[in-house]
Order: sequence, then structure tokens, then C-alpha cells
Amino acid sequence: MQDSINTLKGIVFDLDDTLYPQVSYKRSGFKVVAAWIALKWSIDQSAVLSEFEDILTQYGPVYPYMFNRLLERLGIHRRFVSDMVRLFIGHDPQIQCYDGVHSMLARLRKKYRLGILTDGRYTVQEKKINVLSLNKGVDEILYSDTMRLEKPAIALFQWFERAFALNGEQLMYVGDNPNKDFLGANQRRWSTIRVMTGEVNNFILQDVFQAKCSIPSIIYIERFLQNEYERIAES
Repeated sequence: MQDSINTLKGIVFDLDDTLYPQVSYKRSGFKVVAAWIALKWSIDQSAVLSEFEDILTQYGPVYPYMFNRLLERLGIHRRFVSDMVRLFIGHDPQIQCYDGVHSMLARLRKKYRLGILTDGRYTVQEKKINVLSLNKGVDEILYSDTMRLEKPAIALFQWFERAFALNGEQLMYVGDNPNKDFLGANQRRWSTIRVMTGEVNNFILQDVFQAKCSIPSIIYIERFLQNEYERIAES
């Protein structure tokens, strides 16, 4: 890994739970849905939000049936789930990057080409990028949805190799999810770093899916690149 860092010329970041906490996006959407429920069924909005938080705590942030459980608790027919999903997907998110991300990107950009590679619905992810002002802080952004692909598709990482005119050994991918973030990058001989933050920070998979190294959070990436992380972690 040390040799790869010495030849590094480009860094590509995942978005959700790497540069900002994804649970904040979900809570932002829950507020919009809760306001709609409160208006339509004359239920106190704070009570709806309290139910959301309880479901979030009980089932975890990756639970896919959040709205179904909420409607069950409120005694509302599940046919309204599609309306809730539409409101959630279309809402203007109230989210912020992790502390220090913008200044970190500004410093890194003086030395490296920077990019963001993110899965998910294009319109949703683009809105997040714009709200977070990340479109101004990197050189290239690739929404995998525009290529009708998802990570770990190798073609996504090849796209950055072409865009930056770099080979895999000159590139690094930084993400949080071993289910999809690192396999394609590893196969292209990129360096891979896992940030141990977010919704899947306890996921452990086979070695082929793992990043080559890990750091506690994104704020450690500069120290890692400066060969200081090992010393800091031991202190």
C-alpha cells in the first residue's frame, strides 16, 4: 500500500456515509413525510417523527420497510406507502458534510485529481451533491445511474481512469460499504480505503470485498496519505 500512496495522483470518493452521514438525509425526508401525514390525518407531527425515530432505533437505518412499519403503527392503510416514497425521493434535503470535508477537499485538490462516484437514483444523488456544494470541490462526478450501472461494476472505475488519464495504480477509492465499494476498484488495482462510519460500519465480508486499509472516518485521510496514521493510531 505504501508504494501505491507514493505514486498516487487521483482520489475518488463515495458519497453516502463517506462525505456526509446518510441518516441525516433519511431524517430530512422523514420530516417532509411526517408533515404530510400530520396534515392528511390530523396527527401531531412530532408524534409521527417520534414513531420514525423509534423504528429507526429498533430496526436500524438500512431497514427497507420503514414506511410500512410507520403506517402499521398509525393504523393507516399501506397503500399510501407509494405516496410517502414519492415525497421522500422528491424532497429538498437538509444535510451537511462531515465537519472539515470541504477544507480537506480543497487541500487535497492542490495535489490530486479528485472525483466522486455514487450509486442511487441520479436526480436524488445530484440534489444531494448540489445541497452539499460538493460539485465545486472535485474535478469529476460520476452518477452510476447515468450509465445504468451500480458499483462494483468495473466500467465505473475505468471511466475515472479515462477521465483522469491515470492507471489503477495511480488511483484510490475511498468508501464505506464493503458490499459494493471496493471489489471493482481492487480488480482495477486501485488503492482502497474504507471509512468506518455510517450505516454499515459493522459489516465484515470476504477479503475480496474488503478495502486494503481502513480509517475511523474521512478526517483521517490526509494523515493516512502523509504516512502519519499508523503513528497516530498507536498513540
